Amino acid sequence: MDEKLKEKLDEVGSKIDDKVEEKAIEYDIPKWAVWLGGAIAVSVIIKILF
Repeated sequence: MDEKLKEKLDEVGSKIDDKVEEKAIEYDIPKWAVWLGGAIAVSVIIKILF
């Protein structure tokens, strides 16, 4: 994989993880619960679109 692409993916992943952590702290819930909720939301959107 291209190094620039790998770096960009790592950067985006870190930004997403930071946002997840912020929401977990804001709502006083575990970080895994935020990730699970996001995964479910994405799954529903994909099912609706396809």
